[in-house]
Amino acid sequence: AIGDELTSGERLDTNSQFLSQQLGLLGIPVSHHTTVGDDQSAIAAVLATACVRSDVVVVSGGLGPTADDLTRQALSEMTGRPLIRDEQSLGHIRALFARRGRTMPERNTIQAYFPEGSRPIANPHGTAPGIHLAILRAGDAAVDLFALPGVPAELTEMWHSAVCPALAARLGPARRVIQQRAIRCFGAGESQIESMLPDLIRRGHQPTVGITASQATISLRIVAEGDSQSQCQEQIDAT
Repeated sequence: AIGDELTSGERLDTNSQFLSQQLGLLGIPVSHHTTVGDDQSAIAAVLATACVRSDVVVVSGGLGPTADDLTRQALSEMTGRPLIRDEQSLGHIRALFARRGRTMPERNTIQAYFPEGSRPIANPHGTAPGIHLAILRAGDAAVDLFALPGVPAELTEMWHSAVCPALAARLGPARRVIQQRAIRCFGAGESQIESMLPDLIRRGHQPTVGITASQATISLRIVAEGDSQSQCQEQIDAT
């Protein structure tokens, strides 16, 4: 997630919550969240790290037309690929302004530039197309990196229309299933409840059980992974 408004705490990062939920529905476990401000070198560094440790990287924010929108430049820096103008994307942006009866500022032209070899992701209702970039790794499968605009309504639509189908195709019919269940407890403290659950919360337990305290409620989160929903449900029921 990219943006000074996120690192400063001015805005809540709801995009990462949505994307994690959607990845879970596809059976893709999320291992890391990273939030970085509007600094090109910092963005390039965290993207490089993400591409080493993960097979799928989803980015939100930084695709606007202003000077602090630096995601595409950071992708170019990280991959060493020059930014190339896509005329079809530029035509869409111009047409969007024309439909609204406005003249497109020259600055918006930057939104039609993409790292060489990447694929634009259509944004039907906004001026910021997304970017799909396959990044090769020596001796390992390529990383699928998807960069989406930070506007939640646009991100959500583009996820369902383009990113989700692309990931489903990558996973194929044998993809894993992830299921969750939350049990909420009252009247005892976090450590007391943990003492009543011998061995369930240890690292490595299958399914995993996490414990969280918030607003006088203790939540136990059971997360099961398996080849089918029924297999996951069996693990959850037993736990």
